[in-house]
Amino acid sequence: MTKTQACTVLAAILLGTASIGAYAAGPNKDDTGLYVGGAIGRSSYSLSGSSSIPVPWGAEKNSKAGTAYKLYGGYRLTETFGVEAGYARLGRVSQWTSLNGVSTLQKGSGQVFYAAATARLPIGDAFALNGRLGIARGSVSGGNDRWVPAHQRISGSSTGVMAGFGAEYRMTQNLSITADYDYFGKVSKQAKGGMLSVGLKASF
Repeated sequence: MTKTQACTVLAAILLGTASIGAYAAGPNKDDTGLYVGGAIGRSSYSLSGSSSIPVPWGAEKNSKAGTAYKLYGGYRLTETFGVEAGYARLGRVSQWTSLNGVSTLQKGSGQVFYAAATARLPIGDAFALNGRLGIARGSVSGGNDRWVPAHQRISGSSTGVMAGFGAEYRMTQNLSITADYDYFGKVSKQAKGGMLSVGLKASF
């Protein structure tokens, strides 16, 4: 997804929010049951500093952030606790490294699958705070670091603890707008990832 496409989608979400927001949220519904959602935002990577070198003059810069999106679904067992699983595409990441005295630009693209327990704290009829704690399986795929030593390689996969928190605003009885930050921990041996996003969630 290009930055232009991402901005278009985000604009559509915000315009939809403005139009739907003209309607009242309606009577309180029982906040249990199935929900699905999608969000778009910006990823951030933390890379191993031991393998980085200064960017060669005139060369492409290191990239530790990109356009990201996530799709997820969950089930609220009670109005407070539930479970959730999802997929996040974290976008591209790149870093210059030195191999036998030669500068090499590693490039990759991160993704994550996660499963988490959820907690929710309603604030009034329309607002709520939420949190997630679980396990994430991440990976960074790249095709140009085969000869880079393992302790410098940004590609690979890893499993670890993930955590997230955010807020939601109910626009209608079944539709909410969300704002979240998710930290997925290590997505490879040398890269950690997270994302800040806004999106929509539908409850059933």
